[in-house]
Amino acid sequence: MQKNFRLTPEQQYLVETNLSVVHWVIVENIHVNRTIYGMAYEDLYQEGCLWLCKAAATYDASLSLFPTYAKKVVRNGLISYCRRQCDKEKHFVHLDVGDNGELLTGELDRCTVNRSDSHISFLETLDLLESRKAAYRGISRLGIEAMALKIRGYSITEIAALYDVPPSHVGAWISRSAQKLRNDPAFLAGLY
Repeated sequence: MQKNFRLTPEQQYLVETNLSVVHWVIVENIHVNRTIYGMAYEDLYQEGCLWLCKAAATYDASLSLFPTYAKKVVRNGLISYCRRQCDKEKHFVHLDVGDNGELLTGELDRCTVNRSDSHISFLETLDLLESRKAAYRGISRLGIEAMALKIRGYSITEIAALYDVPPSHVGAWISRSAQKLRNDPAFLAGLY
């Protein structure tokens, strides 16, 4: 969506007097999900307001009432936005690290798992990563090394400087390794 457009005072008035359209489109048509980046109510409302502005900028009074038109524009825009966010979420691999550097099991429902069973200690995490590193080559191995450094307190930027690569490379390495480790029976057995 092009977000750089100017509204006339009349169009601004349409937006200001119809902000509730955004709220009701979210309530009636969208599933708010804080666990997906960009899908919290506040994010959806902000995006919906942009679509409401788009509706005001493209509104033709001879065709329909503004609230009717705006509801369709905002709904369609938010559905497209949600699809994009969910597609992005598919590419994320979540490997959770606890407060003390412990590796959390991630996939398990933490509500049903005893906290002492769902993580391993800082040193055990480093040992487990080191033991599995030998089984991998290339990017996956680099990702395991980067995970260990991250657990030790290094930032992604600091790790990137150590390897003389952009930080985005380090993030990709970690993502690739986390994905492989989630399907590695020897690694998963070491978690318990």
